[in-house]
Amino acid sequence: MDRYEYSTPTMGTILKLVVYAQDEHEAQSWIDICLAEIERLMPILNNYTSKSEISLLNARCGVSTIVSEDLYQVLEHSHRWYGLSGGAFDITCGAVFQLWKQARKSLQVPSELQQREARESSGWQHVKLRKSKSADGQTDTYQVTVDQPGLVLDVSGVATGYIIDAAIDKMTRAGGKSFLIDIGGDIRLGDAPEGKSGWVVQIGGLGKASPPIMQLSLANCSLTTSGDRNQSTLIDGVSYSHLVDPRKGQPLLGHQSCTAISSKATDADAAATTLSVMGMRDSSTFFDRLGIDQAILLFSDPLIAEQKDSPVSFVRLAHE
Repeated sequence: MDRYEYSTPTMGTILKLVVYAQDEHEAQSWIDICLAEIERLMPILNNYTSKSEISLLNARCGVSTIVSEDLYQVLEHSHRWYGLSGGAFDITCGAVFQLWKQARKSLQVPSELQQREARESSGWQHVKLRKSKSADGQTDTYQVTVDQPGLVLDVSGVATGYIIDAAIDKMTRAGGKSFLIDIGGDIRLGDAPEGKSGWVVQIGGLGKASPPIMQLSLANCSLTTSGDRNQSTLIDGVSYSHLVDPRKGQPLLGHQSCTAISSKATDADAAATTLSVMGMRDSSTFFDRLGIDQAILLFSDPLIAEQKDSPVSFVRLAHE
């Protein structure tokens, strides 16, 4: 088996794909299958274009909308994670996320009124998911109704994982077994390369220049790292993360990072965000109920996060 690599810009980041195959033709066929599935799903799940299916759904407040099975599955999966996390993972808070994204650009904290309005426009109680059978019972119909003006469904915290799983599932059905796919740090791994115990993955530190804190050898699993190493903003002396706690409607303070490891990229994607938002104490409490394999968390003290060599708390969670 020979190693073949492919990379290309996609979804505002870089897609890297490594496959082991008998020859170049076989490798290219598997790569093409992955790319076709990614290209199919991007116009459905991309929150950053007004023409995507998720954006068109967000524009249809008060109307029952027929959606694709893929979008419905992502919404169902997100609702399940909302329950598992006690609200720490909540895609209905897109208005809150957008408000703080604009704050990081303008370097101005939103007013209390703006924050309250964004919070009040969010919530799963305003979203109805309905799956029904056709009259002949042969096909399923997927309906979504959003009844709250201003509510924004933001699936960016789970879409990449779903896309990776869909692409890899198609590739493995075609025969691919040993592979690595990485889209902006969302990674799924197949069988280890021949002669090796696993794929070598490094877990980075909190700072941009921090050395890796550990090296893992993994196979047949997925991992996602969520953190603000490159996405925090200092406003009036306070470090605001791009990660927002939907339970409070407030960004996380200081710096944090979580690497979640699970069988599926969809779950690793949601878990990494969830555990980062939960913090050190709640992550330890909720970990066993999330159904993932392990998590590696790093946190700095928000009061001294901008000081050089500020201390970092570390915990590794795994099932006994």
